[in-house]
Amino acid sequence: MRQFFDWRRLAAAMLCAAVMMTALFAGGCSREKDDKGQGDISELTTSFLDDTVFTVSDVRVSLTEWYLYALRQIADIEAMYGKDIWDFKVDTEGKTMWDAVKNDIMEQIIYIKIVRARAQELGITINEDDQLNINLQTDEFMSSLSSEMKNKYGITQDIVKAIYTDNVLAMKVYENLTLNIDTNIPDEEVRHMVLEYISVLKYYENDDEEAIFYTDEELAGIKAGAEEYLAAAIANTDITRLAEINDDRYSVVELVADYAELKEKLPDDIPDKAYSLREGEISGLYETEDAYFILDCVVHTDEETTNAARIRIIESRQKALFEEKYSAWEAETVIKINYKVWDAIEREQ
Repeated sequence: MRQFFDWRRLAAAMLCAAVMMTALFAGGCSREKDDKGQGDISELTTSFLDDTVFTVSDVRVSLTEWYLYALRQIADIEAMYGKDIWDFKVDTEGKTMWDAVKNDIMEQIIYIKIVRARAQELGITINEDDQLNINLQTDEFMSSLSSEMKNKYGITQDIVKAIYTDNVLAMKVYENLTLNIDTNIPDEEVRHMVLEYISVLKYYENDDEEAIFYTDEELAGIKAGAEEYLAAAIANTDITRLAEINDDRYSVVELVADYAELKEKLPDDIPDKAYSLREGEISGLYETEDAYFILDCVVHTDEETTNAARIRIIESRQKALFEEKYSAWEAETVIKINYKVWDAIEREQ
């Protein structure tokens, strides 16, 4: 599955002038493939300029632009895996890692171009603040390059500025289309609580790790001890959480979890009882087939994890909406590759 437009990643990239252009997208789902491994792509035509790698509708992508997207990714991969990684076969048909990354970079650029192309019809433009940031980042980026690198790859101020502009417009298209996404999310889907609990087992394990249940008489004593412990915890106003009680008989477990995670980790109706507790409430003794439970709602709503869960759901909705739009745009777009240039691209010129 293609990764969707990530405006936070873009924002981070726009704040960092690196020696080579930071990659703004990771690769994802491929198109229907033609005989050269590309998708929805026309054969070579005679209309290309000499340094054109491919076109997206009527927009050309030059070799310089391709390298500005590619160089940082190439360097990162080599730093992690070494230069020999490029000849590694990634499928049974002999496709190499270099083939895969090369195609992935093209997909990234195509994605930006397709999204950016919708700005005009949506009435989206670069405002003064955008332009100021683009100019500043362009200047920083250009100043970080040596004359040798600029000459080697044909990097100019105008090309760098155009790439930053493309990405800002693509980001704004994404934000425009997803701005009014439904942010109403049921509490049980996002609220995380901080729960401490004690599980008093009704069995022990023998040397063969078999569960041996206590006798009724033994269970009566175990239950009475747990009830006594619970009563003392509730009565002592200095106790604010179970973990503050020093009692070697019981082990306190802490969970920061939403309702779904509680359902995964706790049995029977214990998750429902835990999720309905008030903050600071210690409650029990709850019985299941295998154990007795004492529960302590330390924090009713953990803001950090709850907000993170809410953001994940909203972003998921945004991505789903945007992918639907993007799929329609993609279907209308004609990609033409200049194979004379494409086939000759190497990791370093």
